[in-house]
Amino acid sequence: MKARKLRSFPSSHENHCHKRERDNCKSHYSKSKISKIICNEICGNLLLSDGIPILEIWKKIIEENTLLTISVFNNDMSTSSIRVLMNGNEESPVEFTVPPGNTLSATVDHIESVRVIQVGNGLIRGKFCLKVCFPVFCDSKRNYKKDSNTHYDC
Repeated sequence: MKARKLRSFPSSHENHCHKRERDNCKSHYSKSKISKIICNEICGNLLLSDGIPILEIWKKIIEENTLLTISVFNNDMSTSSIRVLMNGNEESPVEFTVPPGNTLSATVDHIESVRVIQVGNGLIRGKFCLKVCFPVFCDSKRNYKKDSNTHYDC
């Protein structure tokens, strides 16, 4: 399966999440009858080396379609680039490469997992932030998701 190359644009690591993304998330799911959109942010540090060259930083475990915004920062002291690989269930993987001293971001849907991969040898230090949005379908009489015991305020 051939990977799709994603055209990525530099962004500020601190300002990667905006109200506009939540609005885009809502319009993405507006075709379905939903009660609420849940958006979670997950951020962390990256340390890749010859001993740990690949790290899965996110994996989908819910049934609903997700809209994922990812921002990856590669420290300028890193000795090589970070390859970001997003695998989906409907299309070819989406990938982009973050050179040392840069931050790149992308927003994609239908993603099942996100991996960061060391390109070349050496030591990579960086950071990542994910914003994962998904719809919640609630019963009109109860505050829980249909076909689940997971509770949400609907």
